[in-house]
Amino acid sequence: MLNKIKYVLDIGSSAIRLMATTCFGKIPRVIAEEDILYDGFMDGEFLSVGQLDEVLQELIAKMADKLKKPIKSIVVGVPAEFSKCVCKRISRKYVELHKILNSDIVDLYESNADFNDSADYAVINYSPMQFVLDDNVKTLSPVNKKTSSLVLDASYILAKKSFINLFTEKFNALGIENVEFISSPLGQAMNCSAENAVSKPFAVVDVGHITTSVAIFKGEGLALLSSFSMGGGHISSDIMQVLGLNFKDAELIKRKVILTIDCNKNDYYEACYKGNLIKAPINITNQVVKSRIEIIAKVVGDILSIDDVFKDIDIYLTGDGIANFKGVKNILKDTTGLTVYEYKNQFDNTSNKFQTSKTGLVKLAEIAV
Repeated sequence: MLNKIKYVLDIGSSAIRLMATTCFGKIPRVIAEEDILYDGFMDGEFLSVGQLDEVLQELIAKMADKLKKPIKSIVVGVPAEFSKCVCKRISRKYVELHKILNSDIVDLYESNADFNDSADYAVINYSPMQFVLDDNVKTLSPVNKKTSSLVLDASYILAKKSFINLFTEKFNALGIENVEFISSPLGQAMNCSAENAVSKPFAVVDVGHITTSVAIFKGEGLALLSSFSMGGGHISSDIMQVLGLNFKDAELIKRKVILTIDCNKNDYYEACYKGNLIKAPINITNQVVKSRIEIIAKVVGDILSIDDVFKDIDIYLTGDGIANFKGVKNILKDTTGLTVYEYKNQFDNTSNKFQTSKTGLVKLAEIAV
């Protein structure tokens, strides 16, 4: 018999995915999954809000039918484009040596969870970047330690209330009354840290179909969160315009691209669709793809250069937008001057290996909800 099932919604810029998860031991696993392509979002707005009704209704119906049980509650991952990160340093002094309790930590967070833009945003996650005890002792586990002073470098993730209200209303209309919200980039970064055994601050760069997010993870929280509307779909659009192809053919050619290939002037990428042969010159196609990746990398570099603290930070590249291109890490490294690693789902060699937001959400949902 299965343990309690949780339902987690992962909202990407090209598809929405609903997952049913349960724990085997203490490890959450996806036992069923449904996804549907849709118009997506950019600049913090859904391109077709009305389309969400049909997509969510179909996802819920398919999942309920697959598991033969109704869905009563759901956890929604909030993408970076609908979120912001606020960092605070919070101090507390005690009259005498004090043993830190978990309730002390919760009080630190909750008593300081007031923000200037609270009319438009609501806190969905908070976590520590570090605690500092007496004698400048730094830790992420202060509970049961004795100190006369406590400093918390706290990271709060806020979500747009318009986003929260939109999905709460739509799920309520489908008979789901309990709707919780957690941060997609936080879950993604936490999972990256755990799976890659990274202890120092690092950046997760998730390039999707039409949006890119940049999150810096420090301790157990985000020190920075940013996003911009550019991704793999823009590469397809560039190929379309330069080579005179339709979008479907440009997508097929894009999947053939190898940026490290040595080619002659008359070498071509070839793809076949419904019996029609599609050809594209390798040298021109690669230059188009490389140019767009360099633009994306330049924006990422500008975001990371906002503070000298992040000047030597490592990048973990993920998402389906550009991570599948052979040779992409070199372009990002040359453009940003930073070391770049792949971030993919463990033990996954399928075409979904860079869809790491869903893996992070599943694990964060188990901890936070």
